[in-house]
Amino acid sequence: MAYLVFIFITIGLLCGFLTLTRYEAAHGARLLAPWRDRLDAYSRRVAFILAHVDLQAFLREEGQRLLSEVSHALVHLSLRAVRAVERLLTRLMRHLRRERVADRHVPVETREFVKTLSDFKGRLKDTMPEIPSVHEMQ
Repeated sequence: MAYLVFIFITIGLLCGFLTLTRYEAAHGARLLAPWRDRLDAYSRRVAFILAHVDLQAFLREEGQRLLSEVSHALVHLSLRAVRAVERLLTRLMRHLRRERVADRHVPVETREFVKTLSDFKGRLKDTMPEIPSVHEMQ
């Protein structure tokens, strides 16, 4: 049954073609001439490409180019993921270091030597006469 459908479609197209050619020959003009001219040019271009282009080499090169672009996109995506993880770990380490530094700053009693030096500097300033600045002299 399916074969009959295809046979009738083929016969119908053949009859349509013959009718169209007789009509155009009788009237001296083509129907849908600009559209058919574009279709003819397109079909000539496709026929030229099929006759002169090595499709196997073309498809191989296009496949390599596509594979190269896909691999580049994957590497770029993985690099962005690594950088995101790096930023997250950097923030975490900064937070942990702040906590550790805050824990370390427990008030420690200063050593005796440092206390002695601080006292000496204070007494030294008290015994030194104050020297007037250049602006005060004028």
